[in-house]
Amino acid sequence: MLKIILILIHLFIGTLFIIFFPVINHKLKKLLIKRWSSLLLKIFKINLVVNNDLRKILSKKNYLIVSNHISWLDIFVINSAYPVAFVAKQSISKWPILSWLVKGSETIFIDRKRITKIKVTLKEVENFLENKGSICIFPEGTSTDGSQLLNFKSNLLQTAINKNISVLPIAIQYLQNQNFCSAPAYYADLSLLDSIRNLIRFDNIEAKLTILTEIKSISDRKVLAKEAYIKISKVII
Repeated sequence: MLKIILILIHLFIGTLFIIFFPVINHKLKKLLIKRWSSLLLKIFKINLVVNNDLRKILSKKNYLIVSNHISWLDIFVINSAYPVAFVAKQSISKWPILSWLVKGSETIFIDRKRITKIKVTLKEVENFLENKGSICIFPEGTSTDGSQLLNFKSNLLQTAINKNISVLPIAIQYLQNQNFCSAPAYYADLSLLDSIRNLIRFDNIEAKLTILTEIKSISDRKVLAKEAYIKISKVII
C-alpha cells in the first residue's frame, strides 16, 4: 500500500514538472527528468547499475541509441542514467498520466501501421539528431519478457545513415539476486496495471544497463541493424 501511495504522489509531482517544462531551460529540464526517473526507481526498489558514464558519452556527440525493449519502465531506467529523447509506439501517447511524462521527455511517437506516418517520423528523428541531441529507439518494434531478443526492424536506422550519425547500442536487463527477472516486463497480453502490480510485489530488482561500443554509420541499414543486434544479443542471450 505504501508503494502505491508513493507512486501516486510521484506521478502527481511529475505532472507539476511538465507544467513548467515550456518555460525552463534545457539543462534544468534534463535534471528534473533524471531526478524524477531516479526517484521512481527508488520507490519500486529498483537499483540501477550502469557500466559506463552515459552523460559523458553523449556530451561528446549525438548518437542514435539502439536498445532492446522489455517494459514501459525502460524509458525511465535510461533517463535515470542520463535523459534522452525516445521514439515510442503511438499507443503510449494514450496512456493516462504516464503519457504526459513520456511526452515531456521529447518523445516522438511512431505509428508503424501507417507507412505515410513512418516517413514523417523518420524526418522528425533526422531533424532531432541533427539539431537537438541523441535519441533512443527500440528496433524490435515491440517488447519481450527480457529473456530473448527479437529481430531488429531497420527502417529507423536509416536516419543514422542519412545524417552520418553513429549508433550506440545499449542492453537492458532486469535481475534479482543476479538471476533473470521478468517482473518489470510489459509485453504480450499484460496490461499496464498488471505490469505495475508485478513491480509492486517485488523488491530489490536490479536494472542493468550495458553501454556497448559505438557503431560507425554505414550505407546499409540492414547491416547496421544486424551489427547492433549481435552486440546486444551477446549480453542478453
